[in-house]
Amino acid sequence: MGATGLAAAIARIETRYGTHAVLRGDVAERQDGERRIASGTSLDRVTGGGIRAGEPLAFVGPLTAGKLALALQVAAAAQREGGMVAWIDPSASFDPLAAVRAGVDLDRVVVVRARDASEVLIAGAAALRSEGFRLAVIDVGPSFASRCDVDDLAPLLPVVRGSPAALLVVAEERGRRIALPMVRVEPLDWRERFGRTVGWSFAAGAPASRERALFAVTALGADASDLGTRAELAELAS
Repeated sequence: MGATGLAAAIARIETRYGTHAVLRGDVAERQDGERRIASGTSLDRVTGGGIRAGEPLAFVGPLTAGKLALALQVAAAAQREGGMVAWIDPSASFDPLAAVRAGVDLDRVVVVRARDASEVLIAGAAALRSEGFRLAVIDVGPSFASRCDVDDLAPLLPVVRGSPAALLVVAEERGRRIALPMVRVEPLDWRERFGRTVGWSFAAGAPASRERALFAVTALGADASDLGTRAELAELAS
């Protein structure tokens, strides 16, 4: 997106949905920290009930592991709660068809094709300060083609604190200079047909915990199906 397109996207965010002074103090932290975006899947059980408003979280894992599929499910959940979603996409990886399959309403998502880290920061700050948004997703893209990395997002951390929106970062690698709360997404198994990948399963969970939420993608471009947590599956098998 060029400078004019970026300006138009930011103007759309701020004009249509408004801006607010970010709340400060313990009261604001309690109010927004208690609001969670619950996807209704086993992801909620490995994130303490959902993704907190006013806080950052990173989905980290290798390319094609399932990070974007989970991010789209969180985006759909944010919309079900009545909010807008900002999808900031320097790698141009947003797939409208996959988004619709995951339940995302394209009329209630603003996609910003930021060209570099500075445009990512401008768009991210605008969304986090806007009353109408419940979620800002920043997909930094594959490491070999990234125009922005996790460490570039440090200026957004004080902005998200107290915001009515959550900040979800999708990346292949964790930051080296900043430490974001993280859900590790890891592929488990691949299905192939005629030498081509047609589906896979993956696990998601906090690095410090052994519990994992399990998902399966049965076809390329399909939504991720929730299989439950490892503990739940082990209990069923016992």
